[in-house]
Amino acid sequence: MNIMLVTPWRPSLTGGISTVIARLTGEFRKKGHDVTIFVTDRENRLRRIETLDETSVYGMYLRSPVSSDHPIRAVIMCCVWLPLTMMQLIWLARRKRLDAIVIQYPLPAMFYFGILRGLAGCALLVTYQGNDAHDLSLWASWEQRLVKFLLEKADVVLAVSRTLLLKVQRVLPNLHLTRSRLLPNGAPLDVIISVEGSQVQADLPPGYVLTAGHLIHRKGIDTVIAALRVAKDLGVMIPLVIAGDGPERESLMRQSHEQGVSDQIRFLGNQSHRQVLCLMKSCLFFVLASRAEGMPLVIAEAMACGKAIVASNVDGVPEIVQDGATGMLVPAEDPQSLASALVRLYSDATFRDTLAKQGKEWAFREYNWEAIANRYLGLIEECKVL
Repeated sequence: MNIMLVTPWRPSLTGGISTVIARLTGEFRKKGHDVTIFVTDRENRLRRIETLDETSVYGMYLRSPVSSDHPIRAVIMCCVWLPLTMMQLIWLARRKRLDAIVIQYPLPAMFYFGILRGLAGCALLVTYQGNDAHDLSLWASWEQRLVKFLLEKADVVLAVSRTLLLKVQRVLPNLHLTRSRLLPNGAPLDVIISVEGSQVQADLPPGYVLTAGHLIHRKGIDTVIAALRVAKDLGVMIPLVIAGDGPERESLMRQSHEQGVSDQIRFLGNQSHRQVLCLMKSCLFFVLASRAEGMPLVIAEAMACGKAIVASNVDGVPEIVQDGATGMLVPAEDPQSLASALVRLYSDATFRDTLAKQGKEWAFREYNWEAIANRYLGLIEECKVL
């Protein structure tokens, strides 16, 4: 089959969606399918902008008719450029003889692919990953209508967790989907197997707990720091390593000083994906205290690394973390409950090892990229039959 993967970001960038695109591309190609990648770009003309392991990556500006700053101009410019934009997309679809278009992280400007689906006669699959659903309620009404148009033209609308589909349906009343399915992302099991935990820097504290992610409010790192203070008051000093960077780094460092736990915390800043996996393999267990999530791939990765999990009971997290079996779930923004879970896992090696063993088995069974790619291919085949 000939498949085009569509994403807002170049696959050469680091990040969750870029990882998804790279892994699906690799799995599809291993099975003999031809893959093209399309990213939203700044140029009005369609052009090849890079390659990903010999896979062509095309980019073009998809002009939206919605602008809060220049609403009338946006509509006019979109109407002027619409025919040329569609002609270039049709040319690409026919040149590549596309059987399917798979959109990861749908944005309003991607409504062009809803039009292309009918003109090119190929299947259209749209996948929600996280913030694309969380932020939908914040968009202008016309942006929401553009997304609604795209979703209703799709043969299948997918989401990595059930809660994301529910959020989309709540924001878009009277949304009529042809079909919807749940399809999680996978963990890079081959990379995880090859990584050695001994490759981490030597000066990290022994028996550290790890959290990783962008340092933003949604990730709840402040809750983890507050929980360390509660644990310290209980007489348990838990060392924490934070992998990641972001706009809240200074305030988090200030909070750790104010709460008297700065000597227990190491801020490592941005790390490569492989470095994060190394940190996972050598940590005691992994914590993710997010206020909102899709289906956090970082949890699947930590489980595949053989680590027990403590995580907030939000959105798609309980679909991957089974409380008391593969990890511990706690309410979001609850330092007391989080501290209790951290203390138990830190102090009870038998319980921690049991969760880790069961979590690893679960991750290798359920979050295998080959199996996930096969599910995408099966859905495309179903769409072709219909």
